[in-house]
Amino acid sequence: MSITKQRGNSGSAQMSEAEALWYSGTWIDRVPQWVSITALGLVMLGLWWLAAGLMPERLKILLPGPAATFEELWDTGKNIVTGGHIAEGLWITTREVIFGFIAAGVAGFTLGVIVGETRLGKRAVMPYLVALNALPKVAFAPVFVAWFGFGVNSKIVMAMFIAFFPVIVDTAAGLYAVDAETQMLFQSMESSRWQTLRKLKLPSALPFIFAGLKTAAVFSVVGAVVGEYLGGGKGLGELIRLSAQTLRIDRVFALIVYLGILGLILFGLVAWAEKKLLFWHKSEVFEIQGTG
Repeated sequence: MSITKQRGNSGSAQMSEAEALWYSGTWIDRVPQWVSITALGLVMLGLWWLAAGLMPERLKILLPGPAATFEELWDTGKNIVTGGHIAEGLWITTREVIFGFIAAGVAGFTLGVIVGETRLGKRAVMPYLVALNALPKVAFAPVFVAWFGFGVNSKIVMAMFIAFFPVIVDTAAGLYAVDAETQMLFQSMESSRWQTLRKLKLPSALPFIFAGLKTAAVFSVVGAVVGEYLGGGKGLGELIRLSAQTLRIDRVFALIVYLGILGLILFGLVAWAEKKLLFWHKSEVFEIQGTG
């Protein structure tokens, strides 16, 4: 049932989704997004400042306050801009994340098509993939180091290993979700299986595939850092480990923030590509999977 409202003497017109939310939701739903984000950030900063202030003096090194962390953020930023050792670590981690994300996208898409298009993939391959995804992936970091060495290759494989499963699931789900009547139409036109996949199923599945890629963009950062933390190297994960060992928690927080920015940039690039390529599809940039 559509929601309508009167607009002067021009009769009724269909409301936009935002207008419908404004008139039907509670007052908190009507608050602009930037206000909500700012307010929540200030509340979190206040709680952080309060918790740090209540810490005993001998334990303050374990929870630096916002002021000390922001100062370290500034110093870390200057080091990055001037090309210091943190800039080198950021560049190494960025390469690992990008190549790991690309590998996860290619592997996840390929396996997703196999699972979504073949009985063998659905009945035989998918159970193994689910079992593999259920394993503690962190435990594979030393294995990848033994196989691929202490360089960037083992971190790229770790990033791919953690990030590829969402692409598989979303690709297969997108292929399953194609309208049955449209498939019957293609069958009536005697289209081959390849033509149906290329001209109908894959275009229809693109929103699902991009949802998986956005999840993989975040997970690839996690995978690269886990690989560095457990397998050595010169990236930000190794710098976080060294900072934690020397109880430089303010630097740990600063490096985590820059890693979050890296993940956000990669996520944003995927969302931008989705918007440009799927201009006909309306998608929330910060969508949450698993919600109806």
